[in-house]
Amino acid sequence: MAKKTTQRKIKVDITQFAVPCPRVGSIELYSGYGQVPQLGQEIHQSVQRRRIREVSGYVAEKKMSIEFSRGEYLFVVSGRADGFIETPDCQIEEIKSAFDVESLERKVSGDENHPYVWQLRTYGYIHYKQTGEVPELKMLLVSSRNFKTSEIYFDLDVEEYEAWLALRLAELVEETKIREKLFKKRVEISENLQFPFSSPRPGQTELISSIEEGFAEEKSIVVQAPTGLGKTIGVLYPSLKDSLARGQKVIYVTPKNSQHQVAEEAVDRMQELGATIRPLTITAKSKMCFKAEPICNPQYCEYAQDYYKKIADNDLVNKISKLRSLSQKKLRQLGEEFQVCPFELSVEAIERADVVIADYNYVFSTRSLLGRLQNPLLEPDEKANLVIDEAHNLPSRAQDYFSPSISTRELRQIEEPLLKVAKRFSKRGLALCKEAQDLIEEYRGESRNISIDFDPVFELEKKLREFMAEYLEADIEVQPQDGVLRLTNVWSDFAQALELKGPEFFQTYQKNKIFGEDNETLKVTCCDASAHLNEIYKSFKNVVAFSATLKPFSYSSKLLGFTEESTKCLEFVSPFPKENRKIIVIPQISTKYKERTFSSPRIAEAIEKIMELKSGNYIALFPSFDFMKDVEKHLKQTFYQRLIQQREMKAARVDDFLSFMKNNDHPTLLLAVQGGVFSEGVDFPGDMLIGAFVIGPALPTFDFEREQIRQYYEKSHDKDEAFNYTYVYPAMAKTIQSAGRVIRSESDKGIIVLMDSRFLESTYSETMPQGWFKESPRELVSQKILSDISEFWQSIEKVKGVES
Repeated sequence: MAKKTTQRKIKVDITQFAVPCPRVGSIELYSGYGQVPQLGQEIHQSVQRRRIREVSGYVAEKKMSIEFSRGEYLFVVSGRADGFIETPDCQIEEIKSAFDVESLERKVSGDENHPYVWQLRTYGYIHYKQTGEVPELKMLLVSSRNFKTSEIYFDLDVEEYEAWLALRLAELVEETKIREKLFKKRVEISENLQFPFSSPRPGQTELISSIEEGFAEEKSIVVQAPTGLGKTIGVLYPSLKDSLARGQKVIYVTPKNSQHQVAEEAVDRMQELGATIRPLTITAKSKMCFKAEPICNPQYCEYAQDYYKKIADNDLVNKISKLRSLSQKKLRQLGEEFQVCPFELSVEAIERADVVIADYNYVFSTRSLLGRLQNPLLEPDEKANLVIDEAHNLPSRAQDYFSPSISTRELRQIEEPLLKVAKRFSKRGLALCKEAQDLIEEYRGESRNISIDFDPVFELEKKLREFMAEYLEADIEVQPQDGVLRLTNVWSDFAQALELKGPEFFQTYQKNKIFGEDNETLKVTCCDASAHLNEIYKSFKNVVAFSATLKPFSYSSKLLGFTEESTKCLEFVSPFPKENRKIIVIPQISTKYKERTFSSPRIAEAIEKIMELKSGNYIALFPSFDFMKDVEKHLKQTFYQRLIQQREMKAARVDDFLSFMKNNDHPTLLLAVQGGVFSEGVDFPGDMLIGAFVIGPALPTFDFEREQIRQYYEKSHDKDEAFNYTYVYPAMAKTIQSAGRVIRSESDKGIIVLMDSRFLESTYSETMPQGWFKESPRELVSQKILSDISEFWQSIEKVKGVES
């Protein structure tokens, strides 16, 4: 008697299941591929509440499920129909929202093979198989601008659907076999994964075990650890081992593309010990794009045209899975060979990668890749792990994603590129640009809170979209920084942000001068993105956020979107000898705004006298460019060279500065700003930097918008903490990052000089890392500054003499 084979149950969501077979379609706004944005879900809920009131027998979010048996697999396809009307003539309703609902309507009504149509047909087929009745199928399209609706009806041809179904199930069988191999491989890698160093650094073992304990307790983990602990590998290793053991991957995000290298090097270390981990770094679309402008429009870009068909016809997803390297270079080669978008090809590679390294915006922004990044492999309840590097940057970065603005200066800067486009478009583009400026100027007056009138903003947005469609359809070569595209995109981004609602949002008109030029701005400001971040975390199994500057934890955890009861906060001290550094606070110098003119010559004098004690490279970090220039005018000595950070520096110029400091034997002083390119995410190894002057806490500017944010914190958080949340804690994060440039390894020696009495106040000192002082920051105040620093350098020289 033949042994009965147990089928493996595979759960598939309807949105993943119901797609054209084989794939067809181009990369474009309403292709139907990809996830529904959060805003779209909120609109759905609003429409559903209205439909329940208006339509008898209307059921929202009706669970529907069906099983399909194919060979060794039982596919359980399930989802929730947006609307189900229980009448004798049953009707199933799918709600789709769009900013430009007219374009969506044209796209769906003209394409019987659209994914949205297959989703609706699948709900209809499930009902047919369960009842024997063929339901009426309706797509309800809703404008996210004004909630106007339109309806499109579709027929369910059972014979046609079952022909598609046979093809789709055959596809799923092959896809599942590939996923099973990948799942098994990940589990095997986890079992053999080794920490890539034979001797962990002090604190590293404790860090790893603490993270493993946090995972076991099912808590989010917030880690403050200084440079030198080896926190990148100390966090990535246990996160990866846990994820792979569950057949899943790790998503590792950083605030800047330039910071990907540290994570990539950590993966390289594990690969050197034999771990067959496949990493993937998501590179910015603008850097991957073959075209002058990264416009995902099949009329403009041949790499977007028929993209999904080319992927299917050439079996590119499986070709990718066989590559040892998923590098930018290789993905661009494949993109060129098969005429497909290399950035979208990197998105296709996400499922097959074990570690995905990306910028914050690919997880947390309004245009994220979250649906692809968090999608579980085989086991629906087993999700990926998320690692957040330099996490002190995330709250403000997330707020920025939801805080768009549009200004008259920005629009005036687009006028010159508009003059360069073809004449038949230039005049009309300039007129629309002037209309946009006029609309902003209608709010003219004092800077204030306002309520922006939606209708004229949306009407202009519609005109611009129609104008751009004509422009792209014309036989014109689009140039970099094209005026028509810039104008349309900046206005559309702003217009769509007007949909953001809630107590954490406010709208303002602001008037100021930039380089002597009047500038008027309309802005939507998000004061607090913590609720959004918390929602994102639900897409992952475990979340670890780490940085050198996260104290006080009550502040950072709250703004990062973690709840107190489900979060584990950890602080680790520097593993390097305290004797290698000297931290001094000079409270006699004030950097308060009103006292800067008086303090500037004293700061310059202090810097030069301290530099005279020990020849080498130093960095002085200021709260602003203007303050930096004021002090620079008072520097008199000629025994050193100066490098001065500019307001906008290209990466190549930054590298030139760093190369100069590394290779030049002459003492150098680098003048820069806190929170800038030289104060975070930059290494000055060895003798490249022996001292840092941190010139006061870089408090954010006291302006109209910042004060509105403070008032929000007064209402929504602790009133007594509102000033600290708005000004003190963000400033001190910059201070500690700046100070952290000096000691980057166990062999580095150097001084850190903090100038301002505020560093002694408890609200400032509570943010300082453990180990800076024992009981009070007053321990860092010297009565004989030059003598103490001189003695420090002498002690360093004595140790060198003994070692040699």
